[in-house]
Amino acid sequence: MTSQGDDYQTSLLSGVDDSGGDDDEVRQGGLGLGLLILRVGLAAIVGAHGLQHLFGAFHGPGIAGFAHVLETFGYHKQTTLLSWITGIVEVGGSALLLVGLFTPLAAAGILGVAANAVYAKFHGGFFVGDGRGWEFELLIGVVALALIFTGAGRISLEKNTPWRRRPLPLGIVSLLLAAAASVVVIVLAR
Repeated sequence: MTSQGDDYQTSLLSGVDDSGGDDDEVRQGGLGLGLLILRVGLAAIVGAHGLQHLFGAFHGPGIAGFAHVLETFGYHKQTTLLSWITGIVEVGGSALLLVGLFTPLAAAGILGVAANAVYAKFHGGFFVGDGRGWEFELLIGVVALALIFTGAGRISLEKNTPWRRRPLPLGIVSLLLAAAASVVVIVLAR
């Protein structure tokens, strides 16, 4: 005979919570709200950066200006194309995060962008205030990494998707895609 605690631990390990208790509903409700806040916050920040890069919104550089910024960080090949890809990933990934759809893949795109930014700025120092520090990009990447494995939560459009019930397989695939994309960009554009 197993206890309720053993059932709960087993359900956590399997990725499916089938305990259905009232306490669990309260805990899951808080978790869903917390993930919503995390998703919306990340989407707002990264989406605004994407709009700066694509359209020059919020006093941003636009495509041509962002291509020049990329050159200053060591990207010398196809910087205009890389500017478009970065902006589209930032805006598109943010839109998906905002509504909670394909969250692991959207977060993987944002993680890939953040990883490239950290790589490009790594030798500039962690806290340097002239735009060469990489602590902000690291934080964006860590939040995106967490969302890859947690998924969107209950308050999302992916409420009834297979990856919400079992987030680990798609999370691993998404992480591998982010890593591969980052390496491809570094190899081809630097």
